[in-house]
Amino acid sequence: MSENALDRGIADLCKSWTGFNSDTIVQCRAVLARLTASPRSESWLAELHERKAPTTELYRDPEQGFILLAHVETKGLYRNPHNHGNGWVFYALQHGVVEMSTYGQFKEQVNGEGLVSRGAYTMKAGDCSAFLPGDIHDTLCVSEYSLMFRLTSCDFSVEKRAGRLQQFKPVTRAHV
Repeated sequence: MSENALDRGIADLCKSWTGFNSDTIVQCRAVLARLTASPRSESWLAELHERKAPTTELYRDPEQGFILLAHVETKGLYRNPHNHGNGWVFYALQHGVVEMSTYGQFKEQVNGEGLVSRGAYTMKAGDCSAFLPGDIHDTLCVSEYSLMFRLTSCDFSVEKRAGRLQQFKPVTRAHV
């Protein structure tokens, strides 16, 4: 049986994953960038595009705990500003266009906490972004659909249940 781009990518991620450090960030970004360039003729990728399932788990590492997911989002889907608690994540776009905005959190005297935009940028196929613990961002799919690989350092449902993963109210976004 021949190895496909997904199998090679998973093997490379397993080799590159050395915990939360700059080497892991640099190496995993490179692996994910290669994965986004996978030929659509490969059956695993063709199936993701055909099914367009919102979330597909591609790999879960039993020792290190990282998870490789595929997400399909449709035009106009907006995900409120959020962080990933103690976790960190990579977003690598395989197809489509997604706008990302990043935010800083501040304390207000009257209204409590607020967010301020650090800026917005457009992700296109082949782009990969990393968000570290506590980084706040939102996403907006602006193409017919997008297919994004998301590599998470841990299971974010655990972060959410523990109250570390925060989701914020929608904000007025400055589009790029």
